[in-house]
Amino acid sequence: MSVLKTDPAPIEIEGHPFKCLVCANEKFHRRKSHLDTALFGGMNPTWTDASAYCLVCDRCGHLEWFLQR
Repeated sequence: MSVLKTDPAPIEIEGHPFKCLVCANEKFHRRKSHLDTALFGGMNPTWTDASAYCLVCDRCGHLEWFLQR
């Protein structure tokens, strides 16, 4: 996925290797994002300043979102 400017890397979630739910690939691009878009802004005011990160599968492009803890 040449549009992403990060090097894909294996990811662990709470000590467990994460695999793409679509193609079982183990390398992802990681990006931080804010949940203040029009999609989320009207749903819950407490989310307006929330940030999340997303993992983009290097093989198939499947996207997974994770809230920050």
